Amino acid sequence: MGARQETAGRSGGDGAGNPAGRGMVGIQETYDHCHWERVSQPWEVMATPLGAGPFHNHKTFLATPNCILYHESFGSRMRVHTLSPEGMLCCAVQVRSGDHTSYFSRPLHERGLPIMLPGAAEAVLDAGQEHIMILLRQSLLRRYLDIEQVATLESAAATHLLPACNKTVTRLGVWLTELLGRTHRAPEMLRHPAAVESVERELVTGLADALQLRKPRRAPRLSLRQRGFDRAIEYIRQADLAVLDPAALCAAAAVSPRTLEYAFQDSLGLSPAVFVRSLRLHALRRDLLASAMGESTVTDLAYHLGFTQLGRLAGDYRRTFGELPSATLARPFRDDAPRLWAARPASTPASW
Repeated sequence: MGARQETAGRSGGDGAGNPAGRGMVGIQETYDHCHWERVSQPWEVMATPLGAGPFHNHKTFLATPNCILYHESFGSRMRVHTLSPEGMLCCAVQVRSGDHTSYFSRPLHERGLPIMLPGAAEAVLDAGQEHIMILLRQSLLRRYLDIEQVATLESAAATHLLPACNKTVTRLGVWLTELLGRTHRAPEMLRHPAAVESVERELVTGLADALQLRKPRRAPRLSLRQRGFDRAIEYIRQADLAVLDPAALCAAAAVSPRTLEYAFQDSLGLSPAVFVRSLRLHALRRDLLASAMGESTVTDLAYHLGFTQLGRLAGDYRRTFGELPSATLARPFRDDAPRLWAARPASTPASW
């Protein structure tokens, strides 16, 4: 079994493929890390299991047009490389962390929350780990917070750490769990735009109150490497991975190949070439999982993503996923994967 999802709060449609409901709540149970990648949108996730043990992810979520809140737990340890959602600030509230837990290639800081603006990140998620993820549209922050509060969050995101004492983190986790529970007990509220707006406002203002956001310190000056890395990630996000050119990536980053190499190693522990190839390999895996036998071939899907050396591809794929592409194509589950981001404004890009 790949995944199970129970959802509530969304109803009907507008005839154009957009949900009529404004929000939804649900529970996801995922038993395969590749399937977990597929159901983790709007994140773009590449997961690598570390050690033995079966994979299991449990997620309890609330999704509205402008925010996503979810509590999730992991049954085994893995390393994750990810592109975070465009236009959203992301923050993790630890409920239970492990000895190996780390974010942004450094051990978990005990006196703060991992936080980031849209970009790329690396994390090690330990067996038994639990956290609550908060994803907020930046436009929503500007709607309900004052300029200094938004600046505080964005300044913290530049360093990937929002300072908070352990007591504050614990209190924040309890409040967010209560908010999730309240919406799950009464999901019908999410069919009403006024109620959804009230939930979004409560989440943003409650977060600001809990963290006692004050006037920020002077925003840190980003290094040449970090600026180049950020520009490169934005370029990768918009590019066609099948034809992405290394020279074009360096030009978009406005740094030398060596500087970009160091920047990617600092932030992700990977070279730019390895990161892009990993994105393509994981995209191929998702396409294989979504294709029924007879509808597509490994060769067609590989060519579509720009892989022309099929022998080399088979070796790289097997080293990465432990099986050949043909074995992935033969898996019994297909396009039954539920998506976390099911409620979104009509103006949201379809690529989300």
